[in-house]
Amino acid sequence: MKKKPIKNSANDLYDIYKFPEELHLYKNSVNITLGICDLATEEDCFWILDVIVENQSLLPNTGIQIWELARVEGDTFDLTCSDENGANLFMIKNPKFEFYFDYLKIIKKDNLIYLPIEKNLY
Repeated sequence: MKKKPIKNSANDLYDIYKFPEELHLYKNSVNITLGICDLATEEDCFWILDVIVENQSLLPNTGIQIWELARVEGDTFDLTCSDENGANLFMIKNPKFEFYFDYLKIIKKDNLIYLPIEKNLY
């Protein structure tokens, strides 16, 4: 089956964070970067952070988790988590979310959640 090209990625719009900023504590369990905080606030998508935080007990402690939200169609998405080698760790198929963008990638490393552009800042 041929994959549809990504129409619009939140990462493209939020690809502006090039300097380390103050971290924010989220749910008393993880730190989030300014990029993640701005994304969640501006796009009203704290729900994706909640999914990431709430499912940590189900995931192996691999160090790096790559979370990807991709639109299937309409308001239906697939949410996947993989390790840095591409091995699938977690998947939720077809949840419905209100989210403008077709794609979003978020990285969790240890106790920090950040955007890919912020990878080498912390």
